[in-house]
Amino acid sequence: MDSLIIDLRSISVSFGSRSVLNGLSLSVGKGELVIVEGATGAGKTTLIRLLLGALPVRSGSAGVLDADMTRASREELTRLRRRVGVVFQTPRFLERDSVLSNVILPLVIRGDNSARCRAEGTRALLEAGLSSCSRTCPRQISGGEQARLQIARALIHKPYLLLADEPFAHLDPESAVEAENLLATAHSRGMTVLITTHRPTRLIERARRYRLEGGRLVDNPETAAGASS
Repeated sequence: MDSLIIDLRSISVSFGSRSVLNGLSLSVGKGELVIVEGATGAGKTTLIRLLLGALPVRSGSAGVLDADMTRASREELTRLRRRVGVVFQTPRFLERDSVLSNVILPLVIRGDNSARCRAEGTRALLEAGLSSCSRTCPRQISGGEQARLQIARALIHKPYLLLADEPFAHLDPESAVEAENLLATAHSRGMTVLITTHRPTRLIERARRYRLEGGRLVDNPETAAGASS
């Protein structure tokens, strides 16, 4: 893959008789910001799942970081996922645990000591504007705060790649801007970021843009004009 973080070539995915991805190709270099737009049901979540190794590659070739997704073992996929941050379309939290416990989960899984976990968690919540609710349960904070918590958790272990699936889908305009700012900061620090969305975002101005149609990615330069108008 050389310097490519993502290298998909002629990928096809079907569910029964329905074709979702049809000969899709995508190359993403280190430090790039890529936005994939598309209507509901276009296959955006399928693309994210494929990049995580949650779907088998039956047709074409797929490389993510240094993993060949066509033949990666379970152990290789586990190592890959530890190097990737994920923002899910629907937030997933440990509902009985605190906001702080949720944000440090990737560090706990990695085996970091408790002092480092707490220090990094405190820093991450401060940056996300969530310090005041560190001891609160996720179900007791707002939807916008949950979105920022999810992004902060995805970034806390400093992944090589961030995948965000519809991160603005259920947010009001103010909350969407706050989420955008966190993602923009991550990209400005050199992180490779891929975002799927069906709604305009200010991040479009600095991104390489595609639209997912008919199971393939097409260049979408006109989106920039729409986002800035």
